Amino acid sequence: MQKAPAWKIAAPRFVLALALGANAACSGSGSSGDASPSTSGSATGSTSSAPASPSTTILFAQPQDTAGIAGQLVVPPATNTPPPTDSFVLVLWQANRYQQNGELIPTAWDAGSQTGFTPVTAMTAQLGFEDTANTSTAQMEGDTVGAYINSQDLPQSSADQKMMITPEFIFAAGSQPMPFVSAQSSLSGSMDLQIPTAVGSDAYIVLDLLFKSVNGVRISYGVKVFHNGGDDATAAGYDQPSNSYMLNSALGFDDQYVTRASDSASATGTPWLGWTHFDWTISEAQFVSGLQYLATQFPAAVTSTDPTQYVLAEVHLNAEFHTLGQPAALGWSMRRLQISTTP
Repeated sequence: MQKAPAWKIAAPRFVLALALGANAACSGSGSSGDASPSTSGSATGSTSSAPASPSTTILFAQPQDTAGIAGQLVVPPATNTPPPTDSFVLVLWQANRYQQNGELIPTAWDAGSQTGFTPVTAMTAQLGFEDTANTSTAQMEGDTVGAYINSQDLPQSSADQKMMITPEFIFAAGSQPMPFVSAQSSLSGSMDLQIPTAVGSDAYIVLDLLFKSVNGVRISYGVKVFHNGGDDATAAGYDQPSNSYMLNSALGFDDQYVTRASDSASATGTPWLGWTHFDWTISEAQFVSGLQYLATQFPAAVTSTDPTQYVLAEVHLNAEFHTLGQPAALGWSMRRLQISTTP
């Protein structure tokens, strides 16, 4: 069998889940899309991250786009080129079947009706599979990115298919940070998010932190913020295409691996319209707990639970669905993503 190019293992594909807790619906009443995730005792809606303290090092902050989306969306299956490093881009992991070159084209339809974000100049801020309403579309303008994906744009099939457009930042080799240098270290993240559209039982969004060990082991450490219909179980698994070992923890439901900040929403299973703030911290002890759990599940692969042996290689918002042979769709928008370490 022909070996795939080495860069292709970066494509995130969730293929195996081992439930660590009972499946249950996340917060949310099951009402229409104006419902928002809950926090403990107060409404959500904070739209900015707190200023970094003097002891905080910002590893990544979502940049302000001034040039439009052209050149900032990549389609590796169409170009056979890996996503760039040290650049914040949108990545589409399906070639456009309507275009011979497999790439997207400018489109002016109101994708904001599905993503919650309406750009000022749609033709420079949006690229879609077609220039028509309800086509799968990526958005980038100012401080916001978004995407609407619709299974109608996939090849016709009754088999399960996956679709995603993900915002991504890959640290260049040699400049990959080591977040957990001491027992007092912590890794924090925050973002504003809205998810007004979700169709299908396996549509979800996870903020994914990809770590690499000194011996090449890849750990996908996920902060789960949305699963349509609700799923607050912590899950782990192995993803063969990306050769990574995964741990996904629902924010606000299990603090063994990640802690929700007091001003943050919790994970939910109900779509909502309007900016909602998510904020979390992973301590050195929590990261070690995650490594220890993965080591028990995959003892031949995850052999080191020493956090100083891992660097942060990549940050991306894993926003996708599996069709399970049925129609599916997902619409979201995000701004102000920030990742930092303390001390």
